[in-house]
Amino acid sequence: MIAGDVATVATVYGAILLGTCIGCGLTGIVFVQTVLYFKFYPSDCTQNKILVLIVWALDMMHTILIIVSVWESVIVNFNKPEMMDVIPRSLGLSVAITAAVTFLVHCFFANRVRKLTKKWYFAAPLVFLAFLRLLAACVSTTEILRLRHYSLFIKPFPSWVFTTGVTLSASVEFIITIVMVTFLGRSRTGFATMNHIINSLILYTLETGSFTCAVTIASLICWMVMRHNLIFLGMHFAISKLYANSLLATLNTRKRLRSDHTFSSQREADVYPASMNIHKSSQRILGPFSPSKSAHLNVNVETTVVSVIDEPCDDYDMVDIESKGCDTACGTEKDSKEFLH
Repeated sequence: MIAGDVATVATVYGAILLGTCIGCGLTGIVFVQTVLYFKFYPSDCTQNKILVLIVWALDMMHTILIIVSVWESVIVNFNKPEMMDVIPRSLGLSVAITAAVTFLVHCFFANRVRKLTKKWYFAAPLVFLAFLRLLAACVSTTEILRLRHYSLFIKPFPSWVFTTGVTLSASVEFIITIVMVTFLGRSRTGFATMNHIINSLILYTLETGSFTCAVTIASLICWMVMRHNLIFLGMHFAISKLYANSLLATLNTRKRLRSDHTFSSQREADVYPASMNIHKSSQRILGPFSPSKSAHLNVNVETTVVSVIDEPCDDYDMVDIESKGCDTACGTEKDSKEFLH
């Protein structure tokens, strides 16, 4: 850093100031989503409620820390170019808070991967990598508090630890997104309403995962190629907020999925009377049927999809979407709706 240089001031103070403003805006979105969650899901499981409260509290703490760090850098050290190289303690602590939020969200999505794939060994490596990312961030925070200068932190030893942590964060997010999209894509069947809900889940997964991953990668690239400014840190301020929003968006979209399921079920009920309550695509699969037997054929496979992804803290294990769809086709509507409770 060249103390006092106008370009340096812009890429150091300007970067963290802009990152703080964006972070505060994202914190407001986190707060709104938290309120909506408790409004629309008052009877949700305790595990989810505790997770949301912890993530919201950590996000507020992170916002306070980055505001304090910007205040100390821009206001307290105003007209002191020699202090540009000093790292505020609150900024170092914000790195650990970001890692904690990231770890909780990664564990949440890893659990969803376990339920979707029905294989724990898909989720276990993700949790392990997320823990390594948390450990690397804790080491980085310790080094920041110990060194207290950017010029010392960008040296090989502390810097590669921070690089490893951000790389692990982006990698875990990328793997989770790819695994969920892949397995959801393979779950498509001949049922139109089921495919509609699966496509919605794929879209939500891509929206919540790809943007967070992109910002994390952008922060990593800036850190790798521009270590003598704080543009990477301005982006890093937003990472924890994006993870918190992805978690809350995932929880809050469940009601919309239920609404889509209900609408599609009602629409099919209007098209196919109760005496012939069978999906058109399933008719092509099962062949001609007689009205006397149709009363026992009630296809509600879309409820399985909603129950699989929509209820992340249920006690029952994940069910195979395709096989469950066939089982449900031979059961009653009451049996299939038990998964929605």
